[in-house]
Amino acid sequence: MSNKTTLLDEIKSIIARSKDWATLELEYAKLTAAEKITILAGATVAGAVCLLLGITALILFGISLAYVFMLFMTPALAYLASGGVMLLLMALVYFFKEQMIMNPIAKMLTRVLLKP
Repeated sequence: MSNKTTLLDEIKSIIARSKDWATLELEYAKLTAAEKITILAGATVAGAVCLLLGITALILFGISLAYVFMLFMTPALAYLASGGVMLLLMALVYFFKEQMIMNPIAKMLTRVLLKP
């Protein structure tokens, strides 16, 4: 009879430890998910702020470029030339978007999501 009670006690102990282990694993998964979501949200907000500041800087640089072009041509042509430079920059970003935008984002996401 002693062996049966010892065996039952061992089984109960294993079941209790398994429940504790499963609870701890679930908590760890929740904390890991919260950490990764926080990192991604922070990167998104930082990217949005940089994008807004970059757009503002690009507008100001475009106006400054137009004023520089006014030294050599009429104001209308200076603004057109400045717009042409901006279109050229947009075309470069479009054609090199894989190297400039997609690859860095993919690397960051894989580093954040696949990091243990």
